[in-house]
Amino acid sequence: MIRKLLKIFKIFVLSLMALVVIAFFVFYRFDLELTDLEETYFTESSQYKTLTISSLENQDLDIMIHYQEVGQAGDPVIVLLHGAFASSHTFLPWAEKLKDSGYRIIMIDLPYHGLSEGFSDHVTSIRRSASVVKALLDSLSIDQVVIGGNSMGGGVSWYFTSVYHGFDGFEVKGLVLIDAVFPSMSGGRPSSSLFDLVSNEPYASVFSQMTPRFLLGAILKGVYGSASVLESETVDRYYDLLRRAGNRKAILINTQESIDTSSALSNLLSMDIPVLVMWGSEDSWIPVSTVELFKTALQLSDEDIVIYSGLGHVPMEENPELTFPDLLSFLNGL
Repeated sequence: MIRKLLKIFKIFVLSLMALVVIAFFVFYRFDLELTDLEETYFTESSQYKTLTISSLENQDLDIMIHYQEVGQAGDPVIVLLHGAFASSHTFLPWAEKLKDSGYRIIMIDLPYHGLSEGFSDHVTSIRRSASVVKALLDSLSIDQVVIGGNSMGGGVSWYFTSVYHGFDGFEVKGLVLIDAVFPSMSGGRPSSSLFDLVSNEPYASVFSQMTPRFLLGAILKGVYGSASVLESETVDRYYDLLRRAGNRKAILINTQESIDTSSALSNLLSMDIPVLVMWGSEDSWIPVSTVELFKTALQLSDEDIVIYSGLGHVPMEENPELTFPDLLSFLNGL
């Protein structure tokens, strides 16, 4: 009887080990080094800049940021910020059209995204990202911009504007919110015992690598709207840049800097800055009902809002041809 039980237990252990090995080969994907990614994603408009910002404890933090600049010096500047898991490349179709229309475009890979580094202390926030944007603009001697962003980048945009407009002569001429996070959505990390487990060593090093391309592709299909076509090259870009060495692990182990964003929109309202809200009607990440929150908080009119039928969370990427004229009309009207 004991021998039989031991045999069953042995079979169980071996089967479990086999499943672990199979899962490893099916789901595990190794990191990609920056030099390998640069061969494809460092474009003719790409540049690196090492910037210094301050932590809440007034400690200097150095970070290398990748950004893309298109257009001529002296032309009006528009800063464009991507969403979570994306990169500056998401705005390239818009950028070429904006350049032809007489604008200078600065597209930034936010910390932990694209070809940019993260912070050495593994702390993140929209305040820190906004500080990075301001430090880059200061280094380029730019003191007047229109700023816009998608999703997380939209949150950085409204926070940036609320803090830096009017600061030491800096001016934000307009704000573009594309399926943007609302203040109550802008911070924090999942709260669960499972997340707490996998976000600590040694589990984070393993579980962060479990990102097969087919899984990311399925997620992106859910991000896009029914009228959009998800190109294979787009999935490759998201997938490759997500795998930049350290980025996936950072998603798990990062902590959120505790800041209060509740007054940001009321600050914006008092600044009387023109705002354009652009939204996909089929956004499954940040529902279109969020538009009403921005409309109320910023006292916007219907003319300040454009909702795109059949598009999802990244309308500027899903259909740049459809969305660009509304952006250009807003910019030319400033």
